[in-house]
Amino acid sequence: MIPNLQIELRRFISSNVVSKLNKFYFENDALLIKAIDASIGTILIGVYNKIHEVSLYNELVEIVGATEFYKEIDFESGRLLSVDDCYKEEGNKLLKRIFDNKKSRITEMVSNEIGIKSETAREVLNFSALLVFSYFNYKKQVQDDLQSTLEEQKRGVLNSIPFGIKIILGFSSHEVVEEKSKTKFSNSIFNHIFSNSGS
Repeated sequence: MIPNLQIELRRFISSNVVSKLNKFYFENDALLIKAIDASIGTILIGVYNKIHEVSLYNELVEIVGATEFYKEIDFESGRLLSVDDCYKEEGNKLLKRIFDNKKSRITEMVSNEIGIKSETAREVLNFSALLVFSYFNYKKQVQDDLQSTLEEQKRGVLNSIPFGIKIILGFSSHEVVEEKSKTKFSNSIFNHIFSNSGS
């Protein structure tokens, strides 16, 4: 069975990381968690839109493997226990390649639809891009296999991101079927992870 990418990625984020990010940005914890969740989904859809560009995918995976952020993840325990501000610069390189000239619009949409500051939205997207590609690097995720996985999980991912971002990324509301029970299940898992994650 193919693991749910979003759930796998959420598991890496400890409560310590959320607390430290909040020391940088002074946001409501619940909104910050919601922004991270939406940003992970946004990055996955951005990757889905670019996955046919094999050379670009391989280049981005290689770039993230050399970052400080990648070295901070304890892959054996599946946790990112701490974070410094290296992601601000390192993540931006990835976002520019994934979203081209849509990056600023996506940032503002995350800010507006989640209800956080623009600066927070920008840095949470940087953080999420590094987390997603670090995971792909560690798992040695081959482009063909990833393309198949994203195709299979696309609907669920789209349901996790704000409507305006879906439109920017080229998806209409008709392409997304709201699956309330699945959405509630996903949210309960995410809340459970944060409420029970250790320091």
